[in-house]
Amino acid sequence: MKKFPVLYTARLRLIEIHQEFANDIYDILSNDEVTKYYGRNSLKSLEEAEAIIDHFQLIFEEGRGMRWGIALKEDDQLIGTIGIHNYVPGMKRAEIGFELHPEYWRKGILTEALTRVLEYCFIELDIYRIGAITYPANDASNGLLKKAGFKEEGILQGYLYQHNQHNDAYVLSLLKPEWRKKKYEQDAPISYTDHLTEIVKRSEAAGDFDNLPGKGKPLDLGPSFLNPSEAQLYKTLKDNHVLPKWVELANEIDRLKEGLMGLEGKDRRLLIKEINKKIKAYNYACPPSLQKNKVSD
Repeated sequence: MKKFPVLYTARLRLIEIHQEFANDIYDILSNDEVTKYYGRNSLKSLEEAEAIIDHFQLIFEEGRGMRWGIALKEDDQLIGTIGIHNYVPGMKRAEIGFELHPEYWRKGILTEALTRVLEYCFIELDIYRIGAITYPANDASNGLLKKAGFKEEGILQGYLYQHNQHNDAYVLSLLKPEWRKKKYEQDAPISYTDHLTEIVKRSEAAGDFDNLPGKGKPLDLGPSFLNPSEAQLYKTLKDNHVLPKWVELANEIDRLKEGLMGLEGKDRRLLIKEINKKIKAYNYACPPSLQKNKVSD
């Protein structure tokens, strides 16, 4: 991956961390409340913050992870970070970590950021296992992870060294099938009105929609037509006039997005408005896991 992926949520922008954010990183990680269960002591100088940013950039360049800065949409100040490290693409595994300035605790911000990052990692990066290492006494982080679906695997004795002493650590993990099942259950209130409801729901829960042409890509049926699940599902839905609407919308949205290149000012804003209107219609029609984010100017 050569370009750092910027992610959006309802309230947040998850962005690349550059040296211009060194003061924000220092403000966060020099706070003893933040680093109490962080696994390293509080920062003592701005140079330490700059070194951490260099490390974030290095692991991204080397393909070993990525760390997003958490910023409110209306502000350029970083209020925390979240990301993956120890990323091994060949093994499809990584570990996740995060922190947030105390001023923004208990506002659901980390829940929002974690939900988006997990979706990106499981879908876009095709990671199968995401682990987390925490202090047993860190009730806030452990509660957040468990709410997201993480399960405790055990205790690593003397694993963390901080404040001149060795500390035990919890190891937690979340697997892609478990994440998908939880996400599907959360999205379950979205109802299908045709007679293929149960087929669609079962296939969505099993992940059969993950590679269908909901993003404007051609359907890949593989080398044979011996009824692989994706091909059979696609044919059944198409024969019953269920699928074409959102596939057509997806292709149209992608064509309109290409038209944004080189547009500025009023023309760009009008096209973005048209795209977002079609995205809204698309999201009502497509399976939950294939929904698109609105385009921001």
